[in-house]
Amino acid sequence: MGKKAAITAVKLESTVAATTFVEPKNEETKNEAKVIVKLEEEDLTETAAVIETPRYVHENPRAFKGRLGYACMNTILRKQKPSVFSARTCRLATVAEKGIEVVKEIALQNVADMKTMIQWNEGKYGTDHNVRFMRLSSDMFPFASHEKIGYEIDFAAKELKEAGDLANKYKHRLTMHPGQYNQLVSLNPKVVANTTRELYYHAHMLDLMGMDQDSVMIIHMGGVYGDRESALARFELEYQKLPDTVKRRLVLENDELGYSVSDLLPICQKLQVPLVLDWHHHHINPGNVTDLLSLLPAINKTWTDKGIKPKQHYSESRNGAVTQMERRAHSDRVQNLPPTTDDVDLMIEAKDKEQAVFHLYKLFDLETVDDDVWIPQTGIETKQTNGRKSNKAIRKKAAEDALKEELKDENGDDDYSEDVKPKRVRKATTNKKATSSAKKRKADMGSDDQDEVKVEEEVTQVRQTTKRATAAALAKRKKIEEQVEAIEMAMEEKENESAQADPDVSANTAVPEKMTKRKKPTANGKATAVDLPVKAPPEVKVATRRSRRNGKQAKAE
Repeated sequence: MGKKAAITAVKLESTVAATTFVEPKNEETKNEAKVIVKLEEEDLTETAAVIETPRYVHENPRAFKGRLGYACMNTILRKQKPSVFSARTCRLATVAEKGIEVVKEIALQNVADMKTMIQWNEGKYGTDHNVRFMRLSSDMFPFASHEKIGYEIDFAAKELKEAGDLANKYKHRLTMHPGQYNQLVSLNPKVVANTTRELYYHAHMLDLMGMDQDSVMIIHMGGVYGDRESALARFELEYQKLPDTVKRRLVLENDELGYSVSDLLPICQKLQVPLVLDWHHHHINPGNVTDLLSLLPAINKTWTDKGIKPKQHYSESRNGAVTQMERRAHSDRVQNLPPTTDDVDLMIEAKDKEQAVFHLYKLFDLETVDDDVWIPQTGIETKQTNGRKSNKAIRKKAAEDALKEELKDENGDDDYSEDVKPKRVRKATTNKKATSSAKKRKADMGSDDQDEVKVEEEVTQVRQTTKRATAAALAKRKKIEEQVEAIEMAMEEKENESAQADPDVSANTAVPEKMTKRKKPTANGKATAVDLPVKAPPEVKVATRRSRRNGKQAKAE
């Protein structure tokens, strides 16, 4: 890459390149002196967030020399049968019922699939997929850092070493990104303690794999809590307390809300913590930086001073995104590359994972792409983000809808939720009847009609393949609904008993006109009939709720 290409920025409207070039300032100070960025409090509001700022893109992306990577999941392997992905998990209730061994079995399967993903990235049997940079899932060992049921992961040392040896053999770089709930700046000591355990789990896993210093783990600074300077001071204090195995791998990333490059670079320089430059986050939250390209040498130096290869992130907003929340959401694929230096590994954060990397390979002729694994992009991408909202009331209501969210994806895969799932189970007889009817009509139809029948048969096959998974999901839903109903009946009975036992209440409360029999579950599995009121007294205000089972309105006692 030439010097001019490395420092040129193009101003974009959304993600479509414009023809106007933004000429950068002269970059003459390329010595190793530290760049000091003044920390100033900025008011990040929704209005300020939607102001369009220049997006830096590579002037000649065909000259890009770095490695491209994707995060956590391979879409092709994920859709295989059996599915290959390394983020299987389970519920705490399952651990309580079956013991910690069930979690360890899940973890070993995740590690085995991680090896499959590494091999796939390299290619096999004469193919070469040319992907040698990947982010590992943080859910490899479910609940490993949990406060109560946490466990050591050394039981999988052999399997982890095998995966690490495979990655090192192919010279693949593997990194990790612990979740956003990891905050060393939190005002809650429990959150800080949980974060420390989680970071140790990640670092220890990479150590057991035998990965070198380039296998880092990335976190965000976290919340601002109304005082950014105090939060930064807390981070410095907590960072000094971390085990060496954690400090050796920990790096910080600028984010699109609280901490910009101008906030993080000084403390990264002070503590010798590498700074991950996220170009998309900087596009949304530039902080006090007016010339990002002039800071690239200083940012890269936070890495090279520790002997680590620099790493950066790149993503783009979805088509038509305007508000801050819309702009934060990643697009399916990206259409540009940022003006990085040649020695940078670039993580492409996009919904289509490895296909987004292949898209760039083809778009800019960077690597050859095997047609057997290439999926061309189809359709028009919209700014829709699966119902993601910026409304605080909706986020608060999410806590009340925990049960529904838990049942939303029975496959346990939060990283990839775009698989279409049927809403109800169709009886086997219905499927057979539809198939036989289609075959009968096919004999009397022309070629065009037969094509329609063929499509119908394919749809029927899809329904049949998803029938088992859907039935299991509905059975689980029914079981939970029965448990909830049993609890509600028990609470109603208790209220009635309290009302009968309290003379003041009995004297002032009219007796319901009608009584009905409702069965109450008992410990031996049988049911006994209890009398419950179905009509409330006139003076009592009646609230209504919607029945989970049949959708009819029922009076709440």
